[in-house]
Amino acid sequence: MNSTIRPYEHRDLGRVLQLWERSGGERGGGGGLTVDEAVDLMNGDGSITLVAEVEGEIVGMALGSASSAVGWVYRLAVLPDAANEEAVAEELLEQIETRLAEAGVRKLATVVADGEQTREHLERRDFRAVPDAVYLERAVSPTATVPSGLAEVYGRMIPHGLWDEMKGLDEAKEIIQRRVILPLAEPELATRHAVSPPKAIVLFGPPGTGKTTFAKGIASHLGWPFVEIQPSELAGEGAEHQARLLAESVERVLELDSAVVFVDEVEDLASIRDDERRVSPSVTNEFLKQIPRLRDEPEHLLVCATNWIDRLDHAFLRPGRFDYVLPVGPPDEQARAAIWGRYVGEITDEEVEIATLVEASVMFTPADIEFAAHKAAQRAFEREHFEQDRSRATTEDFLAAISQSRPSLTEEVVEAFEADTERFSRY
Repeated sequence: MNSTIRPYEHRDLGRVLQLWERSGGERGGGGGLTVDEAVDLMNGDGSITLVAEVEGEIVGMALGSASSAVGWVYRLAVLPDAANEEAVAEELLEQIETRLAEAGVRKLATVVADGEQTREHLERRDFRAVPDAVYLERAVSPTATVPSGLAEVYGRMIPHGLWDEMKGLDEAKEIIQRRVILPLAEPELATRHAVSPPKAIVLFGPPGTGKTTFAKGIASHLGWPFVEIQPSELAGEGAEHQARLLAESVERVLELDSAVVFVDEVEDLASIRDDERRVSPSVTNEFLKQIPRLRDEPEHLLVCATNWIDRLDHAFLRPGRFDYVLPVGPPDEQARAAIWGRYVGEITDEEVEIATLVEASVMFTPADIEFAAHKAAQRAFEREHFEQDRSRATTEDFLAAISQSRPSLTEEVVEAFEADTERFSRY
């Protein structure tokens, strides 16, 4: 009987765990991963997880992700007693390879243990052992391991090094580095100079300028868990229920030893009193009650982000609640050059005129540049597939992608941001 291959959903976790147990315990095609590590990857950003289902039973799964030009197949598991075991493994590998290729990878890699049944499935797909290669691993020090209870608040550890990888927007990055990260990373030095490490900050700026990435970068630099509270998830089922959900979320976060707590679109929780609200005022009041609790914790940082700072209640922004109100604005020419340089370096080895891309992408946010860069990579991929032209993305591909992309910014948006910076920024 044919199986159905589909993307993994959170409700599948119990059946996937049973599959791993039946297909060989914790190893289960594990690629050197424990069960906890595999679950973290499945729920992380950028991973691709597929399951094979027959009459409601999950009989196989594959987990992978793209890391620049290399795609990793972290785990492949198929019920060993399934009548169509080989066919299920073949289809899972074919589909995950297709998705990784669409993400721009040019080589696939995996790790298998000696005697693991998974190896036979992989070798049928032309995976081959690398001569003289040795697999090495090292445990992370206990201070940087994933805290217990993190999954309960849907949090995650951001890979170390993200802050250093962030290119462009140097002005905002330097402000955050000096005002936020350094006092938190060096508390003894801060105490020596009577500097109080920040407990809560607001990031504001147009959509797509990198506010969420900055929040993740702070968590990465500090080595603290990143936990997101989404106002949209509090909507519905009555104001009292919404407020209770918010209080319970904060209560669980406070059980962590440290955390960067991120609230995006905070205007939905704290808009001007007479504005039409998506969330009840009682939820806003509950949020205001929870901010002091977060501030009382020595290694908890609340980061709120908004696209519309002029819609926030002015009392919400007062210094007693938020230490800094920081602008994250559109990238200038130098920032666009740095951002384009990063993506061009990942996507192609062709000679690309970065200055031309910078000039063509005025009013592009970092998110717009990322989208256009991936669009150019897709053009080159399709050209090789359909026309057998093996050249990678060129300047012309990037310019075509820019012309087909709609910038998020306008002169009016930029002028409004500059006015908001004069009016609201505090650092």
